[in-house]
Amino acid sequence: MRRRDLLAQLPEALVDLDPLLDPHPWRAQLDDLCAAARSAFGAAACSIAELVGEQLRYLAAAGTGAATIVGTELPVTRGIGGFVAVTGQALAIDQPAADARFARDVAERTGYVPDTMLVLPVTSERGDVVGILTVLDRTTTTTGALELGSAFATLAAHALIPLTDAIRTSQLVLDAFVDAVVRRDDTLAPALRRAVAGTARPDVELAGIAAALNVVRQADPATRQRLRALIDELVDLSLGRRRR
Repeated sequence: MRRRDLLAQLPEALVDLDPLLDPHPWRAQLDDLCAAARSAFGAAACSIAELVGEQLRYLAAAGTGAATIVGTELPVTRGIGGFVAVTGQALAIDQPAADARFARDVAERTGYVPDTMLVLPVTSERGDVVGILTVLDRTTTTTGALELGSAFATLAAHALIPLTDAIRTSQLVLDAFVDAVVRRDDTLAPALRRAVAGTARPDVELAGIAAALNVVRQADPATRQRLRALIDELVDLSLGRRRR
C-alpha cells in the first residue's frame, strides 16, 4: 500500500482511541491534586513526578517554585525523590539540605530550599512504583503526614497511571506507523500487533484495540455500524469505571 494510504489510517486509529488517549483530564487532575495536597498539609509546595525508566519527570506542582519544577527531569540516581522511586520507601526528612541525597542545585533553581521534605512513592495496583509525591515544609506532624500523604499518593496513582498509559500508547501507535511504512504493510493492523507483541508494558491493551479497530474499518458498512455501536458502549463503560 502507498504511504499516503497508511497516512490516512494513522489519524483514524488515533481518533478511534481518542476518548482513552486524551491526557488533558488526567493532567488537570494532577494539578488539582497538588493544590489540594498543599492545602491539606499546610505546605509551601507539593509536586508529582512520574517514573519513566531511570528518570523522574515532574508533571504537576503547586506552591513555591511550581512553575520551575514542572518539566524538570532527574535521574533516579540523584535526589531524595530518586531514592524513594528506587526503594519504594516513604521518607520524612528534617533539614534535607544536610542529607547527602539532596539535589541542592535543583532546589536552588526553583528559588526555594526547604526545611522539611515528605516524599512518598506513587504505586500501581501491582505495587510497582510509577512516580512520587513530594511535599515541602508541611505543618502537619510526621505521623499524621505519612498517613495523609499515603492517601494522596493513592489518589495520584488514579490520575498518573492513565496519563502515562495515554502518552506511551500514542507513541506506540506512531512507532507502529513507521514500522508499517518500512515494511510496506497494506494496513496498520499488522504493525500494531507487532508493536504489542514486542513490548511488556501494561498499556499495550490500547494498541491492541487500535489494531482491532483498524481491521474493523475494512469490513462492510453494515458490520462496521454494528461494531462501532458496540465499541461506543464499551468505551463509555471503560471511561465510567476509570473516572470513579
